[in-house]
Amino acid sequence: MLFDFEEWAQLAKQDQAAFEKKRAAAIKQAIEDSASSERERRMLNGLQFRVDMVRRKHKHALGACIEISDMLMNQCYQLANLDMEQIIRETTASEHKPRCQVLPFNKRHHHR
Repeated sequence: MLFDFEEWAQLAKQDQAAFEKKRAAAIKQAIEDSASSERERRMLNGLQFRVDMVRRKHKHALGACIEISDMLMNQCYQLANLDMEQIIRETTASEHKPRCQVLPFNKRHHHR
């Protein structure tokens, strides 16, 4: 989907209700196009819900923009930390794998 800023800005000035309807439809479509599973779809919808609540809470768009930006950056940091934790777990697990096969010692076959 191509984004035409001028078209969106004009719609917002002329018809706020139509703008909000188009915005909601575009977000829904972006989530549908991005999610590869039902779990991802739920997560993205949950994140969008949080964004919408921040927008409603603020009287001014700049305050909402700052809070949403902070929220999304925190989300990115959390995801990056999860990725690093996974890499560390995988690396640590592979370092502890035996590099040879350990054979059991059988006392009955003792050589003299």
